[in-house]
Amino acid sequence: MAENDKNKISFTEFQAKERAIAVGKKYLNLFHQLHVIDAGLTVLNKEFIALPDEVVAILGELAGGAKFRQHIQNLKDGLTPIDKIDFDLLPFGEEVFEDKELLKKYVQYDVPRRENIVREERKVYPVREERVTTQHIDEVDSDLANDNAKVIFDLLRKFQNNPKDLEAFKSKEEVRDFGPEWKSKITDLINKSNVPDKANLKKVFDGLCVFDYALNVWQECVALMKNPKLKSVEEIVSKLPEYKKYLNMFGASGKSLYEKIEDLTK
Repeated sequence: MAENDKNKISFTEFQAKERAIAVGKKYLNLFHQLHVIDAGLTVLNKEFIALPDEVVAILGELAGGAKFRQHIQNLKDGLTPIDKIDFDLLPFGEEVFEDKELLKKYVQYDVPRRENIVREERKVYPVREERVTTQHIDEVDSDLANDNAKVIFDLLRKFQNNPKDLEAFKSKEEVRDFGPEWKSKITDLINKSNVPDKANLKKVFDGLCVFDYALNVWQECVALMKNPKLKSVEEIVSKLPEYKKYLNMFGASGKSLYEKIEDLTK
């Protein structure tokens, strides 16, 4: 059979895939708006884990769908309680949560390292009413910090301001060890170090943090264009200076997105 024939699918298969994509987009939109939906994360998560396997599988092909698919897998595997979401899988980061109490209620910080989990022995978290304490975040073991420093510093020495490098940096186990306060913890790590290129490392990391925030702003604005009701006109107006500052970092595309956001206030 020719290679082209192998890649062909029947009309029935095509229809099935299109249906899966349509359902996937619908629920992905819900996932991207979980910070403004008052139904509660337990209700949403039950909806998410009930999605058919073919829909979950297609999520990886949709823009922004990888985090959603991982969240669903975590729920099914018992890595994440039914009323929580892994902090690192928040679709647009914590900045979009104006209701910080809701953020505390939704987010789980103590996710085990996935590469250290044997599938047959996965730990199942019980459903809890309150978020686990973040006290452990403020008590990062100094030996752990020292062990992680070399890896993190080497990453910064190679870092380029692009989404791929940023995602690779944030997903590194040695960075994840610092939890949601990784920015301040790594800043302290650099400040307390005595490496000869300390000043340059600090400059690179400061740039990385700004770029990370700028990407969050970009994602927030993209979501806002898809659903202008996410924020009131007054809220958008109050954030225009911030949007302009960070979207300008993305050149012509950022400027165009800002102009569209600005039009929402007219």
